[in-house]
Amino acid sequence: MRSYIQIIKTTVREYAAYRFNFLLWRFRMLLNTALIFFLWFSIYEGRSLFGSVNKAEMLSYILFSSFLSAFVMGTRTPEIASDINNGSIINMLLRPISFFGFYFAKDLGDKLVNVSFSFVEILFLAYAFHAPLLVPQPSLLFFYFLICGVIISFYINMLLSFIGFWTTEVWAPRFLFTMLVFFVSGTYFPLNLLPTTIYQLLLLTPFPYLYFIPTNLFIHKPDNFLVPQMVGALVWTVALHFIARFVWRTGNKNFSFWGR
Repeated sequence: MRSYIQIIKTTVREYAAYRFNFLLWRFRMLLNTALIFFLWFSIYEGRSLFGSVNKAEMLSYILFSSFLSAFVMGTRTPEIASDINNGSIINMLLRPISFFGFYFAKDLGDKLVNVSFSFVEILFLAYAFHAPLLVPQPSLLFFYFLICGVIISFYINMLLSFIGFWTTEVWAPRFLFTMLVFFVSGTYFPLNLLPTTIYQLLLLTPFPYLYFIPTNLFIHKPDNFLVPQMVGALVWTVALHFIARFVWRTGNKNFSFWGR
């Protein structure tokens, strides 16, 4: 446990060492959130409802979804693909520490830093737009889905990085898949605004557990199907755990470390 805590501390220090790059990244995220927020703010001009969602609910959803995204999707796993491609990942394999545990600890360090800045950014946007926001009311159920979402996100990101075992072209698939995930996970709007059939199909995937369900529970808007969703979150968490480890073992068996 002490080793993992040290990894978290080291990751935080890395951001302090490369402050300029990190601040540029946070500025980009602020602009992205501000754009989505302003879009919905404008849509609600002259209207009280969009579908079944009122202005306060929608603006709260967008801001809190952005805040949670820093915790759910914050990750250092993209560096795994480059380590695989240049062969330096073999150094990691020689360490007396779990590979998955090492990167999960790095991810936690990343999340701690990003969520701190995201909190300040959310306060700034709420103040700048004088947005009518709902008061968050997180429950134990919220934390259950948040933890499941973090683990699901971790394994999805690991699987994307493991593409590096079979090709050097990892950036494009990761970028396209990430854009798709942002859309179908409810980053830009609540998924229940979609047609019922599409909405119900999406609930069968792991993506709503990343943003939509945790954010709804954060603003105290539980869905009608929480029991199946609790089971679904657990099933996807366990399934992705075994899938990621299977792909990791397969990649190690079939991959030759260039120049090592």
